[in-house]
Amino acid sequence: MPRTATERHGMDGDPTTLAAILAGEPSAPAWEQAWPLLEQAPADLLAEAAPVLLAWPPRLRPMPDHWWQRYAAGQADPWHALAAWRRLGDLQDVESGRPAETGRDEEDEGDDFAYFYHGATSVACPAEPRWLVVTAAAEWHHNGGDIVVWGTAPQAPSAMLLDGARFHDEALDTQLSPDGTIAVSSVEGRVHAWRVPEGTEAWQLNLGPNEDDDFFDTERTTVRIGFSADGSRVAAGSAARGVRVLDPYTGEVVLELAADPLGPVALDPTGRRLAHAGRAGEIVVRDTGSGAELLRHDSGLLRVNALAFAPDGGGLLVAGGVREGAEDAPVTPAAVLLTLDGDAVGGAAPVRPQGLPAKLTGDSPLATVCTRAVWGQCGPLVYAADDDATALFDGRGRVLWTEPAMAAGGFSTDGRVLVTVTETISAVFVDALPPADRSAPRGE
Repeated sequence: MPRTATERHGMDGDPTTLAAILAGEPSAPAWEQAWPLLEQAPADLLAEAAPVLLAWPPRLRPMPDHWWQRYAAGQADPWHALAAWRRLGDLQDVESGRPAETGRDEEDEGDDFAYFYHGATSVACPAEPRWLVVTAAAEWHHNGGDIVVWGTAPQAPSAMLLDGARFHDEALDTQLSPDGTIAVSSVEGRVHAWRVPEGTEAWQLNLGPNEDDDFFDTERTTVRIGFSADGSRVAAGSAARGVRVLDPYTGEVVLELAADPLGPVALDPTGRRLAHAGRAGEIVVRDTGSGAELLRHDSGLLRVNALAFAPDGGGLLVAGGVREGAEDAPVTPAAVLLTLDGDAVGGAAPVRPQGLPAKLTGDSPLATVCTRAVWGQCGPLVYAADDDATALFDGRGRVLWTEPAMAAGGFSTDGRVLVTVTETISAVFVDALPPADRSAPRGE
């Protein structure tokens, strides 16, 4: 008869054994006892422990300092995959330009690297969050929001990308190329690209507002950005200014389209098709070589806030809001998974998340520009955000993570990390959230 995990790791009555901890109730103290034992566990016992721990509530499993130090240095261990999140620091750390672990000296507080007193508006994350691109909220009567690379670990120095003293706007969308070498953002209608993390400027593109545009109409004037999965193209566009598809390394424009009305944009994995929002809940897919419309489809959503193609290009995740019931019912975050059959929609599967924060809406001004979608290694994911709350949900409507207040958020391009920013900055490791079938329906 094979030995049980308990017999291999200690006596049944010993509460400090890994088997005994796993047999008990999940708790923060139990995690504090468990994680050092995971480092010592043989491979077979670690494999047995993993599904038990992954079923624990994610907030009980922060990544310990010791693990983060190795992870940030590029020394990933198998047990790291069991930690669900990590507090990377706070906005004071970003202002200092230093990782949280180095601390701040009182005499250095007057020599801040950046200014984030009013919070952050967007964040972009590479595959491993050793550094981030973080954008500051504007102080409208004084200056705009800084855009910086912040090193979350000592191995990654910080860099100023754009000093807010030079303008009065703030960046509401910031994206990284799949290889993590190009960051693209926009302020006052001008698209900026930098080589990161070093912070040298790559190119700029003027998508300045029309004369009749209200500068403060964020839904119309915010530039939305999306890369193709192969990194060959980037799209940037807004409802007021139209869209451009560019070579992300040179800034060469390969396609220019007028507003239709656009809003969120996404490119398929090879950069050959562009998806953007149409009117109300419509989505439009175009050929990026000619700009020709390939299909136009009513998603069934009241509005579209974010888009993401499937890794094989055969599906499209459409995130936005839906009103269930009466005309005065609130608009709640929702999504649709479309199956693309050539130049037609072959099927549609609605995603109606359950257990969302009560105050979370899908049609606030912030929701229209701060919702994020990704379809990567962890399947289709939506990060819904508005003024009062945020939530991460998957393609089956399961809510995986929530925040009780507005938090700027951004996915790594592979979809395995979500970074959220309030006063504190956290990385959520999607692989380590409660186990789920990562596949998703492509339609009916």
